[in-house]
Amino acid sequence: MGNRFGTWIERWRKLKATSGFHNTVLFLIFVGVSTLFWIILALNDSAQDSFNVRIAITNVPDSVTFISDLPEKIHVSVRDKGTTLWRNHYRHPTMNINFKDYAQDGVLRFSKTDIVTALKSTFGTTSTINSISMDSIRLDYTNNKGKRVPIVIEANLMAASGSTIEGHLKAVPSNVLVFGDQSVLDTINRVYTDLITLKELTETRTVEVSLRRIKDAKIMPSKIQVTIPVEPLVKKEALITITAVNVPHGESLLLFPSKVPVDYYVAMSRLGDNDDPSIELQVDFNDIAAHTDKLNVRVVSYPERLQNLSLKNDSVEYTIVKN
Repeated sequence: MGNRFGTWIERWRKLKATSGFHNTVLFLIFVGVSTLFWIILALNDSAQDSFNVRIAITNVPDSVTFISDLPEKIHVSVRDKGTTLWRNHYRHPTMNINFKDYAQDGVLRFSKTDIVTALKSTFGTTSTINSISMDSIRLDYTNNKGKRVPIVIEANLMAASGSTIEGHLKAVPSNVLVFGDQSVLDTINRVYTDLITLKELTETRTVEVSLRRIKDAKIMPSKIQVTIPVEPLVKKEALITITAVNVPHGESLLLFPSKVPVDYYVAMSRLGDNDDPSIELQVDFNDIAAHTDKLNVRVVSYPERLQNLSLKNDSVEYTIVKN
């Protein structure tokens, strides 16, 4: 390894001693200097370039809330010396609008002439503004304090098999401030989210959702966090008493059995709840004409949180007793 390295050093020394090497180095130096001069001359020539100019509104009173959205940027085509254009790219140009000079009676107006003047100030007096992506800027604002209103969550949700959405959806924050003219605020009592559509949910999810815009009003914040509580389903069994209905006066029904087992699924957090009183089973005395030996048991009602409820016995025997 040492011999090979020494051989390379010796070859490099011999190469540097040749006239061809010196000529090549001189040629490259001249090419570099020529290229540098060419770049300098080219940058001093007039050129055209495009910029995304940021917009900033200054001297805005704390009591003011803009109802209209301020454009983040304006696209501008500028002609100037190449060196000036190059410098502008690196300083990220910003067009400033003084609120106090252009705002009156709830509206900030900035005409095309105002835009051109502001851009000339931004890029320098030697610059020529060739094109602008917008003709004017109009922003509505208000000095009114915001009205606090609750949020209504709009959602189309579906849990995966073996899971369930348990409990209410939680919005953070649960209410927002709405800004606008008093006549507009008087008509607003709630704010709605954009529709949340999620399927095959297997665990609790928190999503960011936008609030539905309201004409001539500003909602703050415009986005909220919504938590969707999802739990696994667990199986429960219960023995439920059957109620007889439409029994004639002076008669009664003896049912065999008077209670039947039912199976259903609930969220894991509900496993310890006593669900029996909320499950209603019935037999109808009027069915005796069609069923001489047994009566069908019907599930009349049960809470929606109980899923896939089924009867182990869907009919019972009976005896009519005269009172």
